[in-house]
Amino acid sequence: MPHSNSASVITIDLRAPARRALVILPALLAILSAWFIVRWYVGDTVAEYAPENPASATELARLATRWAPHDAFAHWTLGALEEKEFSANNLAEAVHEYEIAVTLSPNDYRYWMELGRGLEASGNSAGGERALGHAVDLAPAYSQPRWYFGNLLLREGKLDEAFQQFARATDADPQLRGQVFNLAWQVFGGNVDEIAKVACPSATARTQFAIYLVGLNRPDDALRIWATNSPADRLAQSALGADLEKALIEAKHLHAALEVERDIEVERGALPAPETFRNGGFEFEIKLPSNRNFDWVIRSVPQVQIAIDTRAHNGHGSLRIIFAAPNKLDAIHVGQGIAVEPNTQYRVECFARTENLNSGSTPVVMIIDNADGTALASSPPLPTGTNDWQRIALEFKTKPKSDGVIVKLARESCNETKVCPIFGTVWYDDFNLQRSNGPAGSRGTTVRGRR
Repeated sequence: MPHSNSASVITIDLRAPARRALVILPALLAILSAWFIVRWYVGDTVAEYAPENPASATELARLATRWAPHDAFAHWTLGALEEKEFSANNLAEAVHEYEIAVTLSPNDYRYWMELGRGLEASGNSAGGERALGHAVDLAPAYSQPRWYFGNLLLREGKLDEAFQQFARATDADPQLRGQVFNLAWQVFGGNVDEIAKVACPSATARTQFAIYLVGLNRPDDALRIWATNSPADRLAQSALGADLEKALIEAKHLHAALEVERDIEVERGALPAPETFRNGGFEFEIKLPSNRNFDWVIRSVPQVQIAIDTRAHNGHGSLRIIFAAPNKLDAIHVGQGIAVEPNTQYRVECFARTENLNSGSTPVVMIIDNADGTALASSPPLPTGTNDWQRIALEFKTKPKSDGVIVKLARESCNETKVCPIFGTVWYDDFNLQRSNGPAGSRGTTVRGRR
């Protein structure tokens, strides 16, 4: 081709072999690099999707290692599939693939973790311990390597070391705590003190163990473990303590739940006590809806509007209920749970007044056994119309295994002979519980006031 005389044009003579090589060699290197990249990408992709094809998963994984022999993920996938076959040969092949994976990617804890598990399964516990220990070193804040390492140590009989790993694992993943307690329960034959010693290194763990014990119907042990926390720790664990209290209440252990409530109660001047109404005179503010344990549980709805009123029988407050229910109304959401002693005679007293109350089924005060939900006593229905404050008294005897009662407002079921709507206003005040020396039995009496 003719040479150009322009200074802006550079002409290269490619007729010389050396100059041709300078141009062709980079192209060949680019093509070769692209070939290896494509092989690696295809191999990695095949390895990723191989487990989703059970019939040919292992063959696909082997194909992936051939296409991408330096891809640790491909070898790890093949090892995992080989391990599923449950044979000595396949297990040995799996360990071999894991070893290749950790060689290719020595800083990935997952590959060391699988190598450790594979070595232990093949009978090389010492090698498995070293591999899992290295996985823990690579990912000290992760729960999974510590969980597997702890299980290996446990099978080797190294109990203290095992539960140290479990403790660190549960710090990273609290959901593992229940599994640790299950393991400890089996290893130590249900010895609560031994389990607490090895599996509960912190106040949090001890509180969670107490909750676990409630699930096993061991409330006394649960309280004992909870009490090993210092008073400051119990107060600091108020959120978990509330979970413990809830578990005890659901398991019908009101006395134990009350003890926990007293430990986590921030308002020290309003601590609940057994055999006592909390805020029985409605002198303290109640934020509605109220679902506080060992206090009034109150929920106001449009048909039953509930609030604290200054019109009181004694003191400065009372509970006011405005009924505006033209249709059926079965529930009045007012009640309080109280811890009581078994096989004991009690008397509940309160005062009530009405204004323009109109219904064929007016409210009653009921005493319900907390354990089985049976009624122990019920007052007569309130009188209709307008009535001044009147005293209501109910005597009842708790059952031999009773731990608590629920005092609640209720309404007898309406039937075809009763008018279901209810309108008007009712006030309640001065609820009081005391032991009674009177005869046993479930009876309700009402002393009526004047219209």
